[in-house]
Amino acid sequence: MESEARAGTRGAERGGSAAPRWEPPGAVVVVAAATNAAFEEDPPPYSPPDPKSAPLPYPPFPAQQGPGLCLPGPLPPHGSYEGPPSATGPSAAGHRQPLPKDYLVESALVTVFCCLLTGLVALIYSHETRAALTRGDMAQAHAASRKAQSLVLFSLLFGLFASISWVIYVLVALYL
Repeated sequence: MESEARAGTRGAERGGSAAPRWEPPGAVVVVAAATNAAFEEDPPPYSPPDPKSAPLPYPPFPAQQGPGLCLPGPLPPHGSYEGPPSATGPSAAGHRQPLPKDYLVESALVTVFCCLLTGLVALIYSHETRAALTRGDMAQAHAASRKAQSLVLFSLLFGLFASISWVIYVLVALYL
């Protein structure tokens, strides 16, 4: 009992719980601490490294010779495209091709109200149309716009067919 009380007070002295710890009879507990000569004095004050002396993780940006990507001048009106640039300069006729429509709103509406599957595919093609317009790829934009238009039309017709068929089915089932 006396050894249990001694163990309990030792645990409480070390900051541990006052619960008795099991010790073999006649055991002597020896605590040894190793010292490190490098940590016997105070550490030096911290000073962050100079950011100007650190090497760059990437090569420096090359200096621009001439105009950059954004040329000064007015932007073309929205909804028109002059065609690819030619070597002789701007076209003599000055005709502008209309930008392809992206059918984003129509795609969203037929997705919600008509046909989920083909509406989602139409949404993808309408987003592809916008991405191609952003890149300036007019051929891809026209192709994606035509696919989005045909999918929107198919979804609309399929939704109307399914709705009308359902109404006819319900009327026939109720009155015959």
